[in-house]
Amino acid sequence: MTAQSVCAVIVTYNPQPTFIDNIVAVAAQVGHVVLVDNGSSGETQRHLQELETRLGCKVIRNHQNLGIAAALNLGVNHAIRAGFDWVAAFDQDSCVSDGFISQMLETYQRAAHPEKVAIIAPTCVDRESRIRIRMLRSSNGKVLLAMTSGSMMPLSAIRDVGGFDESLFMDYVDVEFCLRVRQRGMLILQSPAVLFHALGRTTFHNFLGLAFGVTNHSAGRRYYITRNRLLLLRRYAADWPWTWRESRSMLFDAAKIVLMEDNKWQKCRAMAMGTTDALRGKVGKQIEL
Repeated sequence: MTAQSVCAVIVTYNPQPTFIDNIVAVAAQVGHVVLVDNGSSGETQRHLQELETRLGCKVIRNHQNLGIAAALNLGVNHAIRAGFDWVAAFDQDSCVSDGFISQMLETYQRAAHPEKVAIIAPTCVDRESRIRIRMLRSSNGKVLLAMTSGSMMPLSAIRDVGGFDESLFMDYVDVEFCLRVRQRGMLILQSPAVLFHALGRTTFHNFLGLAFGVTNHSAGRRYYITRNRLLLLRRYAADWPWTWRESRSMLFDAAKIVLMEDNKWQKCRAMAMGTTDALRGKVGKQIEL
């Protein structure tokens, strides 16, 4: 098992030009790179053409934003057809450290039960603040969730549990996959391999002695986060180590929006719409972003 058996899947949507450096860094460590573009503008298309020529990447061009789950599935299916053993998923804003893929594979090789491993997650560090992003764990230390970017998955595990849930469109796609993996008795491991990840518009605050981050997501994102969070709380209600932590986080997020974020009314209205659609079981793309 070598880095050449790994296919990187990178989803793009109107990225900053600096995304080129991120892709070049990944390409140097894997056997192949698939770029799945979700309907970006002409400038991005020019950059993708350049990467296709320069690095020999496979570029899958969607003519509209199909959502993160659909884009990931397109990349994964390409990796399966091409005969790779592993897929490593990345956001356009994430950057790998030196030796990243090798360290991820070493974590898998050292696992007590490698046949049960479905996800190898990196150690994520915010690119701006250099703050380490903590992973959600159960009381006994088991990893409960891993974000998609930087995660490596054996394609045999994806065949067993199925691909990413396209009905969610975006937000909580990685959460649902992790919950499904653990429901099947499979494992999520964390590697010391460092991924530098952009936290978007996250700002950090101190209120009454409590330090915390605020994501400042748009109203549209708040719709999808609320809807999908509630859908998954109902679908995976039996996963108590996750559900009680997620329910608490939902309350904290609402408080942070009211206390710290701009456009409070628009975001609260979007969250109310998301709640209504979750109760109705309304899924898929509902709001343009």
